[in-house]
Amino acid sequence: MAHPDIQDFQRSLVTCQTLLDEARMKGWTSELAEDLAQACLALHEQAILRKFHEASKNPETSGPEDVADPLQGLEDPPPDRPATNRLLTPDERGESTPEVQTDLISSIGEMTLAEKLALKPLTHVAEGMSIVDRAQYTSVLFSGDEAVFSALLAKLQRASTQEEAMALFAEALVLRGEGEDVDAMKEDFAKRILRTFVS
Repeated sequence: MAHPDIQDFQRSLVTCQTLLDEARMKGWTSELAEDLAQACLALHEQAILRKFHEASKNPETSGPEDVADPLQGLEDPPPDRPATNRLLTPDERGESTPEVQTDLISSIGEMTLAEKLALKPLTHVAEGMSIVDRAQYTSVLFSGDEAVFSALLAKLQRASTQEEAMALFAEALVLRGEGEDVDAMKEDFAKRILRTFVS
């Protein structure tokens, strides 16, 4: 199976967004909820495959223990665990309610501060971008043309949809060279664009 790339993720995100827009306009139906669940599952599977692929690509920086099995966590529950009705509240099941609840991101121990910050929505693409980042993006993605880069940032602030923003980005690209570093920088900039559409 081919490893998912940025376009695969973009298509999955667009599918999820389209389904959410439809639910917002027409209301939820069981079919729409099922379609959204399938679209989210596809996006999750792509992310797991990409993570597995990236980890296995760099064996010198990650040992076998760092390469997670993409099917890990999907096993059947142990047979000795009693079945519980998940619709009941903890009080109705006779369990005590935990005093403190933490958000999902805080509860994931492996997530670094950089990864947490990478999930934070941006108000505009240039938010938090260092001078070095700007210079690298300009040099590699726009062949050193600062005017093109600045014009793109201005257009991206006015873009109303992810699709429009990604089309503007693709149109403005004038890559200097090829290779994994260029692809990684292109993907990084695309992620910044997507983060401006996360609420």
